Amino acid sequence: MEDELTHLRRLLQKTEEERLFLHIKDNLTPDEKHNLIEKIERLMDDVVYLKGFFDLKPRESVLRWIVKATSVYLSIQLEEVMPERLEGYGEVTQQLKETLDPVLKRMISIFRQMESVVRLYPDRED
Repeated sequence: MEDELTHLRRLLQKTEEERLFLHIKDNLTPDEKHNLIEKIERLMDDVVYLKGFFDLKPRESVLRWIVKATSVYLSIQLEEVMPERLEGYGEVTQQLKETLDPVLKRMISIFRQMESVVRLYPDRED
């Protein structure tokens, strides 16, 4: 919840966001944004209160495993859109294969290299 509320607050504080595959158009009025940000702040206050009331400890995550899991997950996602897998959805042209194959293979290779980097010191906690 903390991550999602923080992300939402960040979006509300911007006008529009442009990424490679996503454009978030801002169609809220300043009053609506202000109202929503206030509600997010109240929600965050409640989250902080509950954390303290129940004496909840922060979950610890190790960056090594985050990198490994993300690299494995994304390389599998890319393998699913390799041209030979796309043939099950319809015709895949030779031009598409020639364009897509090398880029996807390069990206998968980089993800595997990233996974390899985090395997170098598997016993280290830091």
